[in-house]
Amino acid sequence: MHKLIQLFQLVDSSLPIGGFVYSMGMESAIKSKLLENEEDLKRYLVAYMDQIISFEFPFLEAGYTSANTPQEWDTLTTAYQAMLMNPNLEKSALVLGKNWTRLVFSLYKTDEIDMLKQQLKQQQIPLYYTIVFGMCMSLLKISKTEARSMYLYTGLRDQVTALTRLGIVGPMGGQGLLTYVLEKANKKNNSYKTTPYYSATKSAYIMEIVQLNHHKIYSKLFQN
Repeated sequence: MHKLIQLFQLVDSSLPIGGFVYSMGMESAIKSKLLENEEDLKRYLVAYMDQIISFEFPFLEAGYTSANTPQEWDTLTTAYQAMLMNPNLEKSALVLGKNWTRLVFSLYKTDEIDMLKQQLKQQQIPLYYTIVFGMCMSLLKISKTEARSMYLYTGLRDQVTALTRLGIVGPMGGQGLLTYVLEKANKKNNSYKTTPYYSATKSAYIMEIVQLNHHKIYSKLFQN
């Protein structure tokens, strides 16, 4: 029961890491007329989900398995940085990663977490959210499947939250969209086969292209 309550806390939207604020380019997609009706929104969310699975999951699991092997971290973070390509996404990954580690280090006072804190300080590697999320999940004894579920859920939830905040859908409509995409996400997560991080792939390049303009639309609130 304690583990279940812990999972609830770690996926709560009030957790102050910044994902609730930054929509990963949603405003830019709307301004670019990519999202004009419900079907567009569904396709966008499914594409976003697929990109998380094909690109983020391999790095999340690599962070998970390398949590106790600092000698691998530099190679892992360098590969992630090389594949990001989009400076806006890299910036968000660093801000979220920094906030995430600060939060975990303040909430959990275990020997493993304290050791990770010291090792990250010594290594001075970029704190990319996906990678350090996997590291922390490993040391908190949360399974890979649960970690992937948490990552998927928070990513998709924040997309729907952004749609609601922007007035594109109402609260009920947003939850309908979230239910639709979570059903697909659950199936794909349960059938996911571990992929090495060096075989990670991008699957939504149009989404990344519109994200390049995101900083012109939403940078002030993101910085705050």
